[in-house]
Amino acid sequence: MFPENMFPENILNIIENHLKENFTLEALSQRCHYSPRRLSYYVHDLTGMPVMAYVRKRKCIHAAKEIALGRRMYDTAMEYGFETQASFYKAFLQCIGCTPSEYRRHCRLRKHRKLHTKLLEAREAQKNMNEIEIRKMKPEDAKSIWENIFSYNTPEEVKQRVQNTVSKMENGECTALVASADNQIVGTVMIEKSHFILYPNRGSLADVVVNPAFQRQGLVKRLCLEAFIYAREMGCDYVISSCRSNGTEHFHNAVGMEQCGRIPGGISNSISPTVNWET
Repeated sequence: MFPENMFPENILNIIENHLKENFTLEALSQRCHYSPRRLSYYVHDLTGMPVMAYVRKRKCIHAAKEIALGRRMYDTAMEYGFETQASFYKAFLQCIGCTPSEYRRHCRLRKHRKLHTKLLEAREAQKNMNEIEIRKMKPEDAKSIWENIFSYNTPEEVKQRVQNTVSKMENGECTALVASADNQIVGTVMIEKSHFILYPNRGSLADVVVNPAFQRQGLVKRLCLEAFIYAREMGCDYVISSCRSNGTEHFHNAVGMEQCGRIPGGISNSISPTVNWET
């Protein structure tokens, strides 16, 4: 029995702890001591999703973790309350963004630090890193970004992230660049314009990621210097970045940034005037 005076956030804990049960909205409402209407309101307010859609998504996310460990799709589907393997397959594709077998293969490559075949082919095709195209991010880049850059997220999470970033670019709030080698995204960088009214001319450096197969070859520097040019076009006179004292300071030095502050033994801040990189 659960307490009657329950905080709305506790509803999510109840759902999380009973994902392997095949409950309905009415059954969940009784367990939480709320009416179905009130429960729906609270869950939507917390998650932005209808109750049962949220439950299905959480079931798929937990099931994905088990599939990544090698568990059979049929056994996982039955344990999480899906009536058929086909209904689980459909829900998984919608919530995670790929098929269960694709997700398992992706996780195995990540676990053993192996490169995707398409990425290996892209690396072999590059004789000179300067030939890699650097351009603005597009919505259709999401799949390759998931495979090669943000591989710890789900494809659906990366898709939403890319869509949000592209929307922000259209509104002039940021610029996100990708490095594309033979149609494979192998690096990203983003400059986000400050929202603070006192710093309208300042940008922040973020999402500086290059696939290990293309690191230590000057690609990170190319991405950042190109991003500084776009930052200037957005009206940013300076770009700032932060890092922990873990040896990454050399990266900021390499792209022309100077230290402008430091927390002893902790985080250091770097700054770069974008005007230095105008062409």
